[in-house]
Amino acid sequence: MKLPARNMLRLLEFGLAAGALAIVSLTIAPAQCQAQSTNWGWYTPPTPAKKPASQPAKKPAANTASTGSATGPATQTVSSGGDVSGNRPPVTVTTSSSGGSGGGVQATKISVPGANGGARTLVDQETETIQINANTTRKITKIYGQNPDGNRELIGVNQTDTTDLGNGKSKSVTRQSHLDVNGQMDVTRQLESETVPSGPDSTTTNVTVFTPGMNGGMSPSQKIHEVQHTGDTAQQTTSTLMTPNGNGGWATKQKTQTVVQKEGQGRQTTDKKVYTIDGNGNLTVAQQVVTRDWKDKGGQDHKEVSTYVMTPGGTITSKGGGLSLVQRVSTVKTTQPNGTIETRQQFKQVSPVSMAQGLKVTGEVIDVATPTKSGKMKTQRTVLTDNGNGQLQQFSVFGGEAPMPQTQTEKKGSAKPGATKETKPAAKAAKPTPKS
Repeated sequence: MKLPARNMLRLLEFGLAAGALAIVSLTIAPAQCQAQSTNWGWYTPPTPAKKPASQPAKKPAANTASTGSATGPATQTVSSGGDVSGNRPPVTVTTSSSGGSGGGVQATKISVPGANGGARTLVDQETETIQINANTTRKITKIYGQNPDGNRELIGVNQTDTTDLGNGKSKSVTRQSHLDVNGQMDVTRQLESETVPSGPDSTTTNVTVFTPGMNGGMSPSQKIHEVQHTGDTAQQTTSTLMTPNGNGGWATKQKTQTVVQKEGQGRQTTDKKVYTIDGNGNLTVAQQVVTRDWKDKGGQDHKEVSTYVMTPGGTITSKGGGLSLVQRVSTVKTTQPNGTIETRQQFKQVSPVSMAQGLKVTGEVIDVATPTKSGKMKTQRTVLTDNGNGQLQQFSVFGGEAPMPQTQTEKKGSAKPGATKETKPAAKAAKPTPKS
């Protein structure tokens, strides 16, 4: 599918915010980047990648671009997408954290170009972590918006209580509240989750989602049953989504199966299949996404994401046939000796009106981050789009600034004396929380 240049501007307004978040994930400690773990009213980000019940506390990584001490406030700002001509403000992501181990407050604010010039706040939230007792942790995320007068106003609160029950068991309760028309905070969604071991290398998680019922109160509206098997080189997760069938029982609506295969030497393949109910009431494969990560002999990092979908008239076979490749995104990241990082992302798509022609290049994004004498990274993003004749042409160039990646600050000896690398916990990595 070709993407005309005239349609790129709207995509960029949201894409630049996503791009800024991507830069943050590379330059800011994971524990400080919490912008994707809560819902912001009109937009619901991905579910957190790890279950709070078994998630070990992470210490903020040392970074010379931060201000403040390990226990005091630390602030980092990433700007991306500013027009090099100065006619368009950049997307700015500011994160800050304070507090020591076992608690503290983390804040994230994202500003994007406004419709009438200037900037407007897209995301404004604060997450506080409280250790209730030896076994229970509470996370409270406050989401802010702007009232008609332009002042900051609390519009949502998410609270999650996670309890370690011992012997590999845990439970959590999440309550999501939003501001109603009367200015009151109403609980609009509640998730109750329980995880138990189901074998020497497997765990089972059951999640019940409650939403406001017809007669008041909260009623169960979804159930998610997830089983995860973890081996030495592979991990398989099967998640089943169920909804009420109208007769007091539950009916399966969707199943997602994800297999992560580690192939050694930095190579990994993730195969995700999504099954949905067909016209005969049976589960059939509707989509498959295959992600391959590897590093070549020259030190370049590669990622290739291929998406397959069921095409009209397609037939599923016992071997999984019937799916057609419709999109491929290839990313190559190169780090030069002087510290410059270049990331080239190429997009290929199949035209829905001429699928027989196969994949064609529809766009490319080139990000270059160059170290500066000020200890930060000067960033530049070049966007190329299909000109309609099968050729790529430059659509726009944006500039910005980001903190120095931790790996580079360590190379320069900026880490604090005596600092050591964070050791991995002996327990197995926590499995992904099922999406509801």
